[in-house]
Amino acid sequence: MDKKELLKQKTQRQQALLDGARDGNRALADTEQAEFDSLQREIDTLKREIDEEERAQGSNDGIQRALQAERERYAAIAEICGTASQRGLELDMQDFIKRGLSIEQVNAEVLKRFMSMNEPISSGRSEGNLHVHKDEADKMRAAASDALQMRAFGNVENPAEGAREMRGMKLRDIAIECLQRSGVTHAYRLDDDELLRRALSPESQFASILSDTVNKSMARGNQIAQTTFERWTSIGSNPDFKGATHYQISEAGDLTRMSETGEFTFDELKDQGVKKSIATFGKKFGFTRQAMINDDLGILTKIPMLYVQSARRGINKLVYQQLMSNPTIFDNKPLFHADHGNLGTAGALSDVTLSEMKTLMKRQKGLRGQQALNISPKFLIVPPELENAALQLLTSMALPGQNNAGVNNIWRNALELVVDAELEADGSNLLNYFLAADPMLADTIEVTYLNGDDMPKLESRMGFDFLGMEWRIYMDYGVTVTDFKGLAKNNGVALS
Repeated sequence: MDKKELLKQKTQRQQALLDGARDGNRALADTEQAEFDSLQREIDTLKREIDEEERAQGSNDGIQRALQAERERYAAIAEICGTASQRGLELDMQDFIKRGLSIEQVNAEVLKRFMSMNEPISSGRSEGNLHVHKDEADKMRAAASDALQMRAFGNVENPAEGAREMRGMKLRDIAIECLQRSGVTHAYRLDDDELLRRALSPESQFASILSDTVNKSMARGNQIAQTTFERWTSIGSNPDFKGATHYQISEAGDLTRMSETGEFTFDELKDQGVKKSIATFGKKFGFTRQAMINDDLGILTKIPMLYVQSARRGINKLVYQQLMSNPTIFDNKPLFHADHGNLGTAGALSDVTLSEMKTLMKRQKGLRGQQALNISPKFLIVPPELENAALQLLTSMALPGQNNAGVNNIWRNALELVVDAELEADGSNLLNYFLAADPMLADTIEVTYLNGDDMPKLESRMGFDFLGMEWRIYMDYGVTVTDFKGLAKNNGVALS
């Protein structure tokens, strides 16, 4: 028997035991309790096995894999361009990325340009790709940027060779070291203004070290950003800033019983288009003369990390605004509406309200209105004020709030809890809460990135209005409600 069908049967048997106890206004008998607990263990085992099988079968969203591949391509191209720059060949990394060139194609183009310069290069072969080996300058840049990371954060995983020895160096010391390596033997005698001006010139590595440090800080900030939208939303990609259409395809029609001489007929599927678009969000910050004199690492470490976290929080805010604002969507009706069948009877978070919301979700029909979709919720989404009540409901052995403590809690471990402070009391002072389906099984809200790139971008230049260096950080994304069927809402009760 199929494991999912077996899981369904065991869950139904549990419910039958509970219903029998409730009808008799009694607790479960000892034999019933023993059977219930045994069923629960079997259910937990089946769920784990089903999850493992789905992962083994590659059920993860293909977009996630594509995003990872794109990140790896971006990083490889950035390394190739950085190495070429150290050898005197300036390349437009963004052009390579926008053209969709593979790593092999970029290597081939770089090699062609080097050959046209009559530049000798050392190379090795690995999986058919040309690699320019790191020279001493590359090693120094990696060591210095990791040393600054260690000073700022205390630990760096697998630091570059020499990083620990450079950990005690101040920014001024690193600038002097860079100039001395470029042949400026009297660098230590320069005043601060001249030192910084010379250190940021093309003859020095100092600017590259600063940019490397900022990039590593951004990556660290992206990892620790306190956001929750990633857990239950889907990810999309647009090739440009023009509006694109996301199509929903209807369920297939029922197969028709055929007579012996009957002809097959075509099934007409329906589709529904949802417009989605992206915009650019960004800020600028700078490394000044004062920052070098004061050895202010925060400009290179904490501030980039904060900006990346801010970018992630910006997406997070837009996502939860969709839930809270109840916007008019593609069918000219509010996201949560009686006509959509996803708005429960207002009440405090409880077994009763969740059961109603779950039923509403399962009763959703496809675009043709012929088949029940049987969508199961996976996430319970609540504001911080409801976190304790939600935890009790999802973790207690007995059903909270029942006079009969022997009534087992069917919601125990049934949903994943998502708590986010972007959810606040609405205009009526009500604490709304929501159910959401697995984004791989049902469309809800999509976060769309330009070319699938979910990392903020960083660009730098020498300061124009001040002596130093400035960066701009930006990110291209949009947030769109793609369907209402995988979401359910309860308006809740007033905040006391």
